[in-house]
Amino acid sequence: MGFRNGVCGRKWGCFCAITSKSLKVTFSKPVDDTKAVFAVTKDGIKGNISKVTFAEDKKSATIELSTKLTKGEYTVQVTGLTQAPLTGSVSVEDEKVASIQILSENAPLLDADGDGSKDDVTVGYKVLNQYGEDITKTTVLTSNLGSAADITNGKVTITGNYKVGDKIPLTLINVENAVSATAVLTVSSEARVADIAITGLYNKDGKALNEDTDLSADAFYLLVDAKDQYGNAVTSTAQLNNDIIINETNNTVADVAATFTTVDVNGVTKTALKVNAPGSGIKAGTNTVTLISNTTGKNASFTVNVAESTRADVVTLSQPSLVVAGEDAYVPVSVTDKNGAAITDVKTLNNAVKGVKVTVGSKVLTNPFVVKDGVLSIKVPKTELTTDGYVSLVALSSTNKVATLTLNVKKAAVPTVIRGLSSDFGTTIKVGNSTNLGVDSFVIEDQYGRVMSSDAVKAWIAAGGKIIVSEDENSPVVAISNNPGDNDIAGASETVTVTAGSANGTEKLSAVLNDGTKNLTNSTKEFTLRVTDGTEYKSYTVDTIGTVYDEVAASKTDADAYDKTIKVYGVLADGSKVLLTNGTDYNVTSTNSGINTDVADGVIDLTSALTYDTNATTTVIPVKVTINATGQEFTQDVTFSKVAPKVASVALVDDNKTTANTVTSIKVAAGSNFDISTLTAGAGKYNLLVTDQYGVKKVAAAGGAIAFDDTTAVAAPTLTIVPVSGSVTITGNGTASASVTGSSINAGDAFDVKVTYAGGATTTIRVTAE
Repeated sequence: MGFRNGVCGRKWGCFCAITSKSLKVTFSKPVDDTKAVFAVTKDGIKGNISKVTFAEDKKSATIELSTKLTKGEYTVQVTGLTQAPLTGSVSVEDEKVASIQILSENAPLLDADGDGSKDDVTVGYKVLNQYGEDITKTTVLTSNLGSAADITNGKVTITGNYKVGDKIPLTLINVENAVSATAVLTVSSEARVADIAITGLYNKDGKALNEDTDLSADAFYLLVDAKDQYGNAVTSTAQLNNDIIINETNNTVADVAATFTTVDVNGVTKTALKVNAPGSGIKAGTNTVTLISNTTGKNASFTVNVAESTRADVVTLSQPSLVVAGEDAYVPVSVTDKNGAAITDVKTLNNAVKGVKVTVGSKVLTNPFVVKDGVLSIKVPKTELTTDGYVSLVALSSTNKVATLTLNVKKAAVPTVIRGLSSDFGTTIKVGNSTNLGVDSFVIEDQYGRVMSSDAVKAWIAAGGKIIVSEDENSPVVAISNNPGDNDIAGASETVTVTAGSANGTEKLSAVLNDGTKNLTNSTKEFTLRVTDGTEYKSYTVDTIGTVYDEVAASKTDADAYDKTIKVYGVLADGSKVLLTNGTDYNVTSTNSGINTDVADGVIDLTSALTYDTNATTTVIPVKVTINATGQEFTQDVTFSKVAPKVASVALVDDNKTTANTVTSIKVAAGSNFDISTLTAGAGKYNLLVTDQYGVKKVAAAGGAIAFDDTTAVAAPTLTIVPVSGSVTITGNGTASASVTGSSINAGDAFDVKVTYAGGATTTIRVTAE
């Protein structure tokens, strides 16, 4: 198998230039086009290949280059088909004019010089290269008529004082290639549109026109070919507007423009009529457009068909596992169109014309369709579920098919049982120390077995409920107390203090829910607290200190946020750890006198700049922890750095606290603008939380800028917005001021927002409108 130089068409194959930018390779037998890799070189320089197109029989391939062929020898190499590469070469010439064509012997009269008299004439021409390609627009011609002839883009306009029947000898010449054409023109009457054809509906992306099409973003055109009485193409939009009458049968479906324009179709300029949306918006249906020549009466018609988009037909509702008064309910739902295909796009389902109308009781819900935990659902807001009882839900599809469901609304959730202590509450206390029990210390479930949020429990307490803590009064291991002294947690921030006694031991405590009048049956939880004096420790451990920031050396403000507490623990036999006290249980020192006094209290807080090697930004100094009871020593080499803080990571949180929960997706209201302020909204809202290289967290200010505690400032991040579903309008994308216009955000639309701070720290958030 191979390919050879030669003239295209020989039975054994060929390798030749077939257009001004293309080479064709013909193989001796069909090849595997998935394995073939092409390379084209000229004078040792590899050319850029725009695309390779194989023939259907796989026996030939056309290689299109990014630039036109120029004089010289081109070599093609094909690898992947045989053990050794296939190579071949061909010599080509520069593109040149091969022929000039004067397209008519008639030269219609017109007013070209603007003197009001139609005594000038025009005629068309075409220029072809050696490959038969039209190069009219890029070729310079001269004529025998000198300045009287304007030769531009395929049209010769000759000014003079002509009348019908006059003869004009015309010669067009391409001097560079010595090619010419001659014709004797007969002056004829003014050219008018005599024949019309509408060749189709055009969209640059090949899309179909339907009622969902946004004609302001997706342009559609009716392509029109018109000829004059001499058979010449009429491309002047002014003449088309003058000579053609436009008639429409139903422009409330889709409306064509009243004037002609031009559009580029695969590199060729075509005359066209743009399709516009009517004032009331595009809708499903047909509009027949007829074009009539006002000189000959000849006409052409085309029916613009606007197809229906997906419409909801059959709705199936499923009973949710639980509906509780005072809480949003999510009803699982499936919807199919007229063809039985599932519809999952919430934007379509929420559409007033194509979607589903949902009524709860007598209330029509706005944009009720959402995706909850991956399941298509109807959201019934808590405002429609204020009390327990039965509530009817009715879904009416766009085809007037009805589905109904009765919701059994259960009583509002209330704290019912204390299930245990929260995972972050330590149950071991050192002798002489104390700890506090508050609402957040407990895991509390409602009557439906669901863990309640801390805020929900606090709301119940605010309404008169409380948590009563009690102990074994005969045990000296711990003692409990609070103010006013009744050992009740009866306020959102109220706590019960548990104080360790003077000896090792364990003691059971209990907590019970009280509704303000009585203890709730079966709500009690017992738990055991342990007190230790340290004699039970099986080992000790010291947390890794990490890198410490030297604010003084960085010429920044000394900030407490960058102090490092050295955490030392005693480890019990069961693996639990007890935080020890500096001075009482251990001491911290350093062999470096410069920081010895800065670590003595168990907190590394540099008061003066450390010494760094030339061009170095870090230095390493050992820090030693000595356990008082055993003399055991723990030494860590601590890295100190004078590099100012920078954003190392960023996350979105659901509050403006450094302990808030991280979120990766958020909901926004349809119709509301989105920008950086949405992600930096303040207390109780979404905010950006950054962490610097020292582990210090900081909530971004409104607008996204960061002011670290040492006064280092970091500019607001950039936002890169990528649409996921729906069509939204984005401005300033990739900048700090990027935004999505609220009027373009509809229920069900979704987009990803990539937040990037200087230095590259980034996070991506999915935003969904409802």
